Amino acid sequence: MSYVTNQSKYTRRYYPHHLLAQYVINQIDTLQLCSQDVIKKMGYPLKHTIPACERLRHVLSSRFLGLDGSYIDKYFTADEFLSKLFEVIDIPYQPFAEDIAQIKHDLVHYPYLPPTCRLQADIDFEFSGANWISHGNVLRLAHILLPDNFVKLNEAERASIVEEAIIEHYQKYAGALPYEGMIKGYRLSVEQNNEVVKSVAYGLPKSSDV
Repeated sequence: MSYVTNQSKYTRRYYPHHLLAQYVINQIDTLQLCSQDVIKKMGYPLKHTIPACERLRHVLSSRFLGLDGSYIDKYFTADEFLSKLFEVIDIPYQPFAEDIAQIKHDLVHYPYLPPTCRLQADIDFEFSGANWISHGNVLRLAHILLPDNFVKLNEAERASIVEEAIIEHYQKYAGALPYEGMIKGYRLSVEQNNEVVKSVAYGLPKSSDV
């Protein structure tokens, strides 16, 4: 599932599947850096520009932030790439060390992760002048918690839960979001092995349901 909203010319090639990637993308957008700017600041040689930009796109679009070894080059290991990326875009690494450790833990202990279902609102925000921390905190409001056993339920049970969750979220946030946030719809995504295998779009609840 993609977290990004209102992509600019600097971030339109990134489709984050992890909230930490969204933080990074927000900062890249704030600094108005294109991918070539970022990899140049990271120290990649000019002749390696295209593959380095592709690695950046892959990492920021990966559920595992590239820590699964899915894209490696001779210049940085997976850990070194993230650390250097954080450094050049002025994001402190330490506050996110726990998130990164959790990704590594999951990769070691759950190499074949079960499907993950995510429900989120599609929201347009006006982020002009807001910093990357504010972006991330506000974007969390788009995510809707589902029961831990959601993937094990039958289709009718899942549909009922999704419907109730959407109505509850819309009642709570419609017209009450910061940064002039406007809810455009909802989406349920099923991910497996870092890939979206199913995606279902939902409209806004009917006025009679709200």
